[in-house]
Formats: sequence, C-alpha cells, structure tokens
Amino acid sequence: MRDGAKREGQGCERTALVAAYLDRELDPEAAASFEAHAGECGACAALLLEQRRLLCLLDAAFDETFEKRVPLPRDFTRAVKARAQTDMSGVRARVERVRAVKICAALSALSLAILGVAAFGPILNAARAAGSFLGVAGRTAADAGAGAGVILRAADGRPGAVTLILLAVCVGALVVLLRLISSYHRAGAGD
Repeated sequence: MRDGAKREGQGCERTALVAAYLDRELDPEAAASFEAHAGECGACAALLLEQRRLLCLLDAAFDETFEKRVPLPRDFTRAVKARAQTDMSGVRARVERVRAVKICAALSALSLAILGVAAFGPILNAARAAGSFLGVAGRTAADAGAGAGVILRAADGRPGAVTLILLAVCVGALVVLLRLISSYHRAGAGD
C-alpha cells in the first residue's frame, strides 16, 4: 500500500465523498479522483460497495414490478385469513373466559390483601350512606302514609271535594318534604 492509502477497517476522511459520488454530485474531475482513490483505499472501497448494495436492495424493494415478478399462491388471502382465524379460536373459547375471570378474581383478592382493610373503608362508607338515605326515605314514606291515613279518617264524614283538597295538600307536603331532604343531603355532600 502507498502512503496515502489507509488499511481496510480504518477510517478515511474521504469516505464522506461516497454518497456524493453515488448521487453523481461530484464534477467529472473529482469523480475520477475519487474512483482512483477508492481503487487504493480499502475503507472507501468497502463503503462504496456497501452503499451500492443498499441502493440495489432499495431499488428492488420499491420497484412497482417486483410484485408482478413474485407470484403468490392461489387463494393466498383466503389461506392467510383462515390461518389467522384458527390461531385466534382459542381466545374466544369458554375455557379461556373462565380462566380470565379466575385470574381477575385472584388479582383482586391479592390487591385487597395487600391493601388490607383500609381498602374496604370507601366501600363501607358508601354502603352506610346508601343505607341512611334509604332509611330516611322509608321513614318519610311511612310518616306520609300515616298522615294520609289520619287525614282520610278525619275527612270521612266530609263531602268529596274537601277530601280531594286535603289529599292534594298532603301530596304537596310530601313533595316539598322530599325536595327539602334531597337538598339537605346535597348540601351535606358538598361540604
């Protein structure tokens, strides 16, 4: 090897010219000089060969006639679709769903065991609140029924129009009471 040539495997400052040479961006004099250099420099020659192979591979990959040169088997699409469906059939089986439910239950139990009783706190608080609301609603309905019974007994000897007026007043009072209770609970929840 001559003094200016580098051994293969070592870098050369002229390897930056490989892309410009392949893209024909060098003037004819510089291109001839690079060709002469690549004949003597192993690093430039190896990179030039590698880049040419890459360009050939890219040309083949993006060539529109490539698909026409590679014949696909008959019913290729149907065969691929059938294969994909048979590969997925086990996912929809009952055994798989049962296994998934068991795994979810085990993970839930494990997370509750890790979190401890503290995880049940919000659930218990929500159950208590629902129970309190249902208790208040039940007592209100029972009291309204008892009040309606008293009004009906008192209006027993009166004419029908007075009885209807008393019932309308009772229903109106019940509606107002329920609205007051719900606004009270909303105000308590906002605090």
